[in-house]
Amino acid sequence: MSQYKKILLISSEFPPGPGGIGNHAYNLAKSLKQNEIEVKVLTVSDYVDKTTEENFDRKINFNIVRFKRYKSRLKTYRKRIKLIFQTLKKEKFTHTIFSGRFSLLSSLLLKSYTGKIKFIAIGHGSELVSGNTAEKILIDRALMKMDLVIPVSNFSKSKLSKSLSEKKIVVIPNGFDLDNIDELEIKEKCIEKGALNLVTIGTISPRKGQHNVLNALPVIIEKFPEVKYNIVGRSADLSKFKNITEEKKLQSHIKIHGSLSNDEMYKVLNESHIFLMLSESQSDGDFEGFGIAVIEANYFGLPAIGSKNSGIEDAINNGVSGIKR
Repeated sequence: MSQYKKILLISSEFPPGPGGIGNHAYNLAKSLKQNEIEVKVLTVSDYVDKTTEENFDRKINFNIVRFKRYKSRLKTYRKRIKLIFQTLKKEKFTHTIFSGRFSLLSSLLLKSYTGKIKFIAIGHGSELVSGNTAEKILIDRALMKMDLVIPVSNFSKSKLSKSLSEKKIVVIPNGFDLDNIDELEIKEKCIEKGALNLVTIGTISPRKGQHNVLNALPVIIEKFPEVKYNIVGRSADLSKFKNITEEKKLQSHIKIHGSLSNDEMYKVLNESHIFLMLSESQSDGDFEGFGIAVIEANYFGLPAIGSKNSGIEDAINNGVSGIKR
């Protein structure tokens, strides 16, 4: 039995809602439980209904408590903080893990637990470099009070405050869940008659860089006239995406799948030839912290093309599992 008796995990995302932070938190909680460490999760799932949440939670063998959302953002956050305090007061935890922007900020209000409970922060991406100066100061303060900070990539680590002690920083790259994947037969990747299936998985937005693939698509069409670009993920900001699609008349070469279940997503990967994640850091500091979808694609035999100056560099072994551009 591990010395870590009981862990509270506070995450800003969680399945069945989409998001890399949520998937990371789920797999972390699941692994802790598998290692006989008691874990409780306080979280929220966006973009899914309550029935989907309840069906997901019934299959889980650890305790999940969902934050509620109210019309007032202030009330929403007040209720969340109250629930965190109530949970910490009612149960004895040895460690608290904070994952995501809200979670990190909430740690600043838990002064009475400093020194009594070990605080651990997961450093993903955009929450480390907020364009809001006041919020950035608060995030840095939250990280300073942590006993351990775990960036998910060396690029994420580079965004941490230089005042943070190197001794309390440990980079642990992301992985992904192999459960149920082994049952799938991985298809051999064979490109025939000018057909090529490309795929990007991630929220459609300037940061994820789908528009960068669109800009390159006309050149690809010249060599592969039957090319199909599969896009998996919810639509957040289609401004660049729509303009380029219409200007270059690419509609017949694009398929937007929207948000998919893991099984549906794996089927798309299995039918594809090349994975692309040409992420682009934003003016407000938002950046790609790692890119779990890259190594998921590798599992299905897809080489990945990813952008440099992002956490994707940690996910691609250049010249082996893909190419960094």
